[in-house]
Amino acid sequence: MSVYLDTSDIAQIKMLSDLLPIAGVTTNPTIVAKSGLKMVNLLPQIREALDSDGLIFGQVISTHADEIVDEALKLNQMVDNFIVKIPVNMQGVKAIKRLKNEGVATLGTAIYTSQQAIFAALAGASFVAPYINRIDTLTGNAIETVESIAHLLSYHAQSCKIIGASFKNTKQVIECLSVRQSSVTIPVELAHKMMENPCVNDAINKFHQDWVDCYGSLSH
Repeated sequence: MSVYLDTSDIAQIKMLSDLLPIAGVTTNPTIVAKSGLKMVNLLPQIREALDSDGLIFGQVISTHADEIVDEALKLNQMVDNFIVKIPVNMQGVKAIKRLKNEGVATLGTAIYTSQQAIFAALAGASFVAPYINRIDTLTGNAIETVESIAHLLSYHAQSCKIIGASFKNTKQVIECLSVRQSSVTIPVELAHKMMENPCVNDAINKFHQDWVDCYGSLSH
C-alpha cells in the first residue's frame, strides 16, 4: 500500500512529503496546465521537492500509438524513477505493449472498467488507475470495480498494481485502500483533511492541561 500526491504544487509536495510517508507524485495534463510550466521544467522541480526518490508519474497527450511511444520515450528521459501514464483505449494499449518491450514503465489511466484494466496489465502496464469518483458518478459501484480489478490481477497479472485516482472525499480513499494491494493518489486538499481533525488537537490540549495542573509546566 502506498499513498501518492496528485498535484503539481511544488510547495505542497515539499511540505507534505516531509510530514507524511508519500510514495511519489502523480500528474496529468490538467494538473500540469495549472502549474503553468512545461513538463521539462516541472518534472525536475517535483523531483527536487520530493523528500525521497519516490516515483513521479506524467501523462502523454498524444493519441496515436506511434506518437504516444515517441512522447513517452522523451518524457522518460526527464527525471529518474519516472512512470508514463497512458489512457487505456486501443491505441493506448498498443503503446503500452511497445513501451514494455522498450523497458519503459507505464501506468494505464482513465480506467472505468475491469476489462480496461486487465488489457492494460496484460499489455505490460506496471500500474492501473481506476477513476473512483467518476465511476461512482456513472455507476455507483467504484469499489466493486476496484475489487474486480484486484481479483483479475491476482490471477493474471500479479506484477501490475492498482493506484486509485479521482477522489472527492476521504471515505472513497479509505474504501479503496481497503481493497487488497491497492494504493491511492490523492489531491492535496484530501491529504490535509485525512490528517487534520480538531478532536486530536482537543485531546492534545487536554493532556497538556492535565500535565500542567499536576507539574506546573510542560517539562519532565
